[in-house]
Amino acid sequence: MTAVLHHPGRIGADRPGSAPGVPERPASPFPPSQRRRRLSLSGLAWRQVRRAPATICYLAAVWVAGLVTGSIAHGPPRWLSGHVGAGLPSLGHGYWWTPLSAGLWASGLGGYLAVTVLGLLILGPAEHRMGVTRTFTTLLACQAAGLLLAAGLIKLAGLTPEPWLGSLTGETAVGALSGVLGVGFALSCTLTPLWRRRLRLLLTVAVTISALYIGHLEQVAQACGALAGLVTGALTSGRARPWAGLRASRHEVRVLVGVLVAVPALGGMLAALAAHPGGPMSLFSFLLATPGPGPHALAAVCPHAQLALACRGLREQQLYAQWPGVAVRAAPALLLLLTADGLRRGRRLAWWLAAVINLTVLGAGLWAACAVGSGPSVHLAGNDAETRTILLAGEAMLLPVVTLIALLATRHRFDQIAGRRAARKLAATVTTALGVTCGAFLLLGSLLRDHFSPRPEFGVLAQDLPMRFLAGRLSGDRFLPADLAGRLLYVWVFWLFWIVVLAALTAFFLHTRADRDAGAARRARAILTRGGSTLSYMSTWPGNQYWVSPDGRAAIAYRAIATVAVTVGGPYGDPAALDSAITGFARFCEHRSLQPCLYSVTAQARAVTQQLGWKSVQIAEDTLLPLARLQFAGKKWQDVRTALNKAAKEGITAEWWSYPQAPPELVSQIHQISDKWMADKGLPEMGFTLGGLDELDDPDIRCLIAVDADRKVHGITSWMPVYASGRPVGWTLDFMRRNTEPGAFRGVMEFLIATAALTFREEGARFVSLSGAPLARLDRGEQPCALQRLLDRIADTMEPVYGFQSLLAFKAKFQPVYQPLYLTFPDPAALGSIATAIGRAYLPHLTSRQALRLLTKLRWPHTNRGPVQQRESNHTRYAMTRWSPAG
Repeated sequence: MTAVLHHPGRIGADRPGSAPGVPERPASPFPPSQRRRRLSLSGLAWRQVRRAPATICYLAAVWVAGLVTGSIAHGPPRWLSGHVGAGLPSLGHGYWWTPLSAGLWASGLGGYLAVTVLGLLILGPAEHRMGVTRTFTTLLACQAAGLLLAAGLIKLAGLTPEPWLGSLTGETAVGALSGVLGVGFALSCTLTPLWRRRLRLLLTVAVTISALYIGHLEQVAQACGALAGLVTGALTSGRARPWAGLRASRHEVRVLVGVLVAVPALGGMLAALAAHPGGPMSLFSFLLATPGPGPHALAAVCPHAQLALACRGLREQQLYAQWPGVAVRAAPALLLLLTADGLRRGRRLAWWLAAVINLTVLGAGLWAACAVGSGPSVHLAGNDAETRTILLAGEAMLLPVVTLIALLATRHRFDQIAGRRAARKLAATVTTALGVTCGAFLLLGSLLRDHFSPRPEFGVLAQDLPMRFLAGRLSGDRFLPADLAGRLLYVWVFWLFWIVVLAALTAFFLHTRADRDAGAARRARAILTRGGSTLSYMSTWPGNQYWVSPDGRAAIAYRAIATVAVTVGGPYGDPAALDSAITGFARFCEHRSLQPCLYSVTAQARAVTQQLGWKSVQIAEDTLLPLARLQFAGKKWQDVRTALNKAAKEGITAEWWSYPQAPPELVSQIHQISDKWMADKGLPEMGFTLGGLDELDDPDIRCLIAVDADRKVHGITSWMPVYASGRPVGWTLDFMRRNTEPGAFRGVMEFLIATAALTFREEGARFVSLSGAPLARLDRGEQPCALQRLLDRIADTMEPVYGFQSLLAFKAKFQPVYQPLYLTFPDPAALGSIATAIGRAYLPHLTSRQALRLLTKLRWPHTNRGPVQQRESNHTRYAMTRWSPAG
């Protein structure tokens, strides 16, 4: 297909009107981001302080009390703790004020830091949302209720043989976390359902881990204070009842089960860091993390010959308390955390791993209880050490039992499997790592047995091999390395094994199964002709996956990157099916454990997502040029008329070509122009919604090329069809390149766009789209949200590199109708993953050198900037040599 259009001369008449159904043009084409007030970091910090003055005063009082009494390092001194600390001893002496006075001190520097951080994160927002009076009334009530309830539970436990709470009878505690956590649960009742569940889940996990693994009076009081805050908030807010919303989505179930599986790993690490853990689960924390022995233990045991076996065990523990032995010891905990993340993603392999690990922990607990119970000194009653160990083992086994029940009850929720290629790669990696590790330990250990003490035989090496993978948790007292070579075989080999296994599992869980339906692209392209947005044709580009509605009336193109499904525009197909397609795609993403992200969608799609409770932010400004009464008349069209008239004088013509059928001499010049454009940028060509030369190789895309009498190419534009009812009703500008050599026609882009618009008008098209101007928006008089202000700041920083405002200023020459394009998402907490996924979609092959080059070109906040209007005119001169307009 080819046609040659010559400029007909000076054009001008009436002012163009608006196309039917297209909104009127706003008065100003430039966004308010360039005129916003700046706020320094000190000013921002002072503003936050002014929003929570009572919280700052309370935290200052806590620190002042600690400094005056010398309690910062190790808590209140003995003479003071009995009068301000709460517990059965102080309450028994009639010190009724201790449940409240305990909130002015902490048990040490870590406690003071924890109160400060959580106070700022919880009390500050609560003061802003709940008010000062309600916040601190809740704080005092939960502080007192938490310590009093904990004292009551300990008193009841003392009447029974229960070993954990009964052992806390003589303890007193200080700390304000009971009240702070209670305020956190009360604050959750004022939040939206999404953030309410998240805050409660986070606080519940923290309270559960500290109580089950640390298990002192302070941690028990924190759990009781949190419960009091939940009840208080539910009774006073009237918004969120504990029994509301019991039906959880598939994603929520996966998250809850994943958190349940992660609790032992996090608790084991916390117990290993604590000085004297006393919770019921601390008994089996050695399965996940164990601190090394102190020098006093070695000095007390090792000099005695009859304690040689115990000394060897302590030295082995010391070996695994140093690097890299500590990494080998922490590997099972990391494996459990990785399994929890796999459960969050709905992976079937993660479900099996969680079940096997919890069965192993349960078996170890039963073995420990039976081993202690088989001793001759065990009694069924009393508080001797053996009975206490058995009872603690029974309490500790409760968590793996509950976890196994939850896994069995929700097994159908974890049905996501990776492709066969990923599974084979994982199996091959783990098998190879296991074989190499076992072979190295057995064969090299036999050859280098003199580097161990005592000297092991091959059979002893084989018996000890399983314990090396677990850092000798259950045995390993047969021999120890005597020098560096022995340590390399004893520790370093297994450290490398765990690195390979954990890395392979991480890659496996992060792997997103590609859509193998070969016919999906064909069906989606057939659906495209029924209707869509100005960006819908980009769904046909390579690299996209497709979701097609069950009735086949609508489709959505997306790219699954990590855990995010970034759509290529909005849904397309039958107009009546587009709204329901969004909810169907959201359910599809939930089933696949993907985070849906509708990218560059119109206001109509945004309205549907708002009804679903999603958030949105404007990311671009689409520019539409109605063609019904288009005529380039008036002063505002001066640049366009000048380009058309100048092209006619210089003999520049515009030729329509299908790129696959274009003459070789034109194609060669287009390649040279594009390569030079890429070389000048010094950055890789962007993709996703920005078309390149590869996307031109499509018979349905029309290319308009500006050539002179010598067949020299001065510029090229490509146009994608916008369908409705099976035929093109509009065209979207995509690929733009102009010749930047000396003597080339400077107004070639204005000439090509104006010529294309006139051609499409004669063919009966209703509009053309100059495509979206990324990170640029109009001033519509709306107050921007915090996220919108952040995007404005990013756009301002990246302006020297990509010229977002310059691109919008160039398109303003054609007097377009502006329509905002939005990014909509259901989960604000996933914005980091969404931003990463979008960045990888646009620049999947960005190198570190190119990234550094990009950073050096950015405009940072301290850079001196001139007026907006002057900067726009300077950038407009060369913006079109740097940016393709789509996106």
